[in-house]
Amino acid sequence: MQPLTLTLYDKNVRHMLNDGNQSSSYRTPDGESNAIFPTNFHYIFEDDEDDQEELDTDESIENIVILHLEENGALVHAELISDHLELLSYNKTISSSGNDDNQNQDFELEIVSQFSDLSPLVHDLPLAELIRLYTIQNEQLQIISDSM
Repeated sequence: MQPLTLTLYDKNVRHMLNDGNQSSSYRTPDGESNAIFPTNFHYIFEDDEDDQEELDTDESIENIVILHLEENGALVHAELISDHLELLSYNKTISSSGNDDNQNQDFELEIVSQFSDLSPLVHDLPLAELIRLYTIQNEQLQIISDSM
């Protein structure tokens, strides 16, 4: 199996507000703001029946990301099982470090963490900014509801 990188980007509108209760358009060089790099991977393949029993007793698992891949490594579908996160979208890119034998598969998942009360953070924002934030949040809710 080729190496893979899994990155989750939290798109919660709460992260668009900085400490000064002002909307912030700051983004990192890759255009994202809140990247999460999950650790503690367990690889399970369809024919690995023995390993699945071992994982059922692991109490430290908080989020489960299921990637459905074809034999050639093409991403078919992604799923997220979590009490704290919801999957908005996913994509896959391939990056190489010079030679063709050293290709990494990069999987990016856009997620949203739990919605929370924004009223303490937005009481001083102008109406246009409030509308923009709540429009983004409503679009996220629509994506989540459409996926059910």
